[in-house]
Amino acid sequence: MGRFFALLLAIIAGIGGSQAPGFTLQYMQNLNGRVDELRPIVRQFDAEVGRFGYDRARALDECSNADGLLEALCSGYSTTIRRFVELSAHLDLLRSAKPLMKPIVLAQNFKKDIVESTRKEFEPAIPATLDGAVYGGGAFVIVWLVFSLLFGGIGSLFGGGRRSRGQFDF
Repeated sequence: MGRFFALLLAIIAGIGGSQAPGFTLQYMQNLNGRVDELRPIVRQFDAEVGRFGYDRARALDECSNADGLLEALCSGYSTTIRRFVELSAHLDLLRSAKPLMKPIVLAQNFKKDIVESTRKEFEPAIPATLDGAVYGGGAFVIVWLVFSLLFGGIGSLFGGGRRSRGQFDF
């Protein structure tokens, strides 16, 4: 029975693992859209402050001392620019990773809000890529080995296997 459950869990893990490259690709597309959406706002800010001889860092530094209406405007721009820089760096990190490593890089460094919006739209599909096969096969093997050993260990604690016929005959 333990072997059956180990195999069942391994099949489920293999199917789930095979989705990692596809999910990562959709995550990156979502992330890229967010970066593209923020880019013109940041460029406009840079251009506007540049007209007054400021660069972005100097303008944001001066914004930190603003109050009133200027403080409200600066706060919005500061948040937008910070998010743009953060998401751009995150996208660059994912883009620079080797294809087989992208899901691992994503798992180590992800943005929760982007994962959630990607998850809402993600539809599992049969992977037709080598990456999907590697992740699916890897997940299958790892889960099968772990649960085979676990269930085997538990089974050995409770009798070590099958009873021979007539062992408890009275």
